[in-house]
Amino acid sequence: MFSLQDRANVLSQQTLSTGADITFTLAVERDASGRVLGKFAMGAPAQRFLYICSGASAGQFGTCWTRRPKISLMNLPGAALLEGEIQGRSKDGGPACATVPLLRGGWVGTRS
Repeated sequence: MFSLQDRANVLSQQTLSTGADITFTLAVERDASGRVLGKFAMGAPAQRFLYICSGASAGQFGTCWTRRPKISLMNLPGAALLEGEIQGRSKDGGPACATVPLLRGGWVGTRS
């Protein structure tokens, strides 16, 4: 099970993995000084990130996994619709955890 976690520790968009790609949709904004805002934007203003929970931390019962990769929201391009991709599986075969890099060179602007 995977889900987004907001600043109030509420889980959103819970999705059971089938092995195929999983997509989460969320909104972020920038204030006048360029800081990233939104209910999923975590951390200090100069180091915003989001959490994707997995296993027990995503609400799945009966699993030994409880992980939460941290994905940077810094260096977002100016596009209205963005896509970021991570490797969802860790070297130990379980779900990704800790700070994970974005693949394909980071956030990519896409067409709506």
